[in-house]
Amino acid sequence: STGTPRLEPTLTPEEITDEHVLSLIYWTEIDFWNRFVLFPDTSDTTRDILRAMARDPEERWLPYLVDLAAVPVPYSAFVYRILSELRPEHPYPIFPLTEELGLRTPDDETDLYVEFKHRLIAGIQEDMGAFLDPDKPRTISAQEIFWGGVTVDGIPPLEHPNFITPDEAAAWIGPKDRVIGVEINGDARAYPRRIIDWHEMVNDTVGGVPVSLAYCTLCGSAILYDGRVGEEVYRFGTSGLLYRSNKLMYDRTTNTLWEQFTGEPVWGNLVGSGIQLDILPVVHTTWDEWLAQHPDTLVLDIETGHARDYGEGVAYARYFASSGLMFPVPDRSGPIAVKDSVYAVRLNDQVVGYPILLLGAEDFLQDEVGGDPVVVFATADRSGGRAYAAPPERVVAYDVETGVATTEDGANWQVTEGALVGPSGQELERLPGHNAFWFALVNHAPRFRLYEEEEPQSSIIGSGCNLFAYLEGTRIAATTCTL
Repeated sequence: STGTPRLEPTLTPEEITDEHVLSLIYWTEIDFWNRFVLFPDTSDTTRDILRAMARDPEERWLPYLVDLAAVPVPYSAFVYRILSELRPEHPYPIFPLTEELGLRTPDDETDLYVEFKHRLIAGIQEDMGAFLDPDKPRTISAQEIFWGGVTVDGIPPLEHPNFITPDEAAAWIGPKDRVIGVEINGDARAYPRRIIDWHEMVNDTVGGVPVSLAYCTLCGSAILYDGRVGEEVYRFGTSGLLYRSNKLMYDRTTNTLWEQFTGEPVWGNLVGSGIQLDILPVVHTTWDEWLAQHPDTLVLDIETGHARDYGEGVAYARYFASSGLMFPVPDRSGPIAVKDSVYAVRLNDQVVGYPILLLGAEDFLQDEVGGDPVVVFATADRSGGRAYAAPPERVVAYDVETGVATTEDGANWQVTEGALVGPSGQELERLPGHNAFWFALVNHAPRFRLYEEEEPQSSIIGSGCNLFAYLEGTRIAATTCTL
């Protein structure tokens, strides 16, 4: 027996009740992770409910069906076939059905749906379900939250990890290994991508400042947050949940969910508190470039205590090489492709994306962000950037190897991690910035734009892949995943 109640086998959409809907979730996390050994078959009653939901002419139950297809529940394959009949033109119907709904808010869903989503996620892991407490305040739509395929901290954060000298790292780090570079109060650290791709969160203290390097691989964005808010210091973990293909992190003080891309609480006790974490600048570059500029740097130790293949480019290799997304996003608009990389500069509540290819070709770009003049310089390897308040005179030349910018009046300005330093020692502020995929700005930044100087070199690519087909290579749909 599946444990579902026996109901009439001819249920109509109009006859669906709250009890019918909530009866669809009848397992515990133990059942879930043991592959439902006690529930080998789906009852006729459950199938009746699911068919009735799919026949609703107003498609009110689509978010429920999408959720049940996206999570490997006992009858997910059955629901997937139903959805495929609704959108036969697309091999992975979860994407179009979700994205057709557009940008959602909490006002777009009922109390029943929120309770359903809470129970569904709790059926994967109780601690994860607790994040979606229906009684807690929230600012995001439960319909746009997806399970990421792991448990809470199943992608293990690094907690105050060990750092070593360049000489100690020489045995394993290569000159072209990609790193996230950070310098605070003279304390320079390099976080190799080959390591943090596997962990996505580093709780650390740099230059005496408690920070969290929150890295969403799906968005291509490693963002450094200052954990201090008043007298409180927040440290973060990974919830296992995603929102618009961006990780939802949680703080270990209140278990509130936070948006990784904005640094704001979105579901839990801290919602409405006005808290927004300060973002600190980072740079995406290569190890040889970072080391040349920071010979006294420390580097994250590859001996993390976790068993992982930390080879360069191993983690998420297929995803980074693909033009497609692993999870739906409601907005794919813009003149460049969803996964084109930009250097995102944040100032005055605005985010401006500078295409990495354009920035690398031009060496520097000048602009205004939120009404203030800024200048953005490419890294020597042209994989990232650094942004500063602009000098009084326009920059006319920049040497990416030496980091020297020359202005119209002939003055030379030196690019450093802390500031843009003028000929008389005057300093112009380094601005918060980081790499990201374009779709992250479109779907997560309240105020954003793309810097455009020439015709875009890439086109919109709208492709998708079911998470489990991608991870396991299974034929969930008629067409196999091509990521």
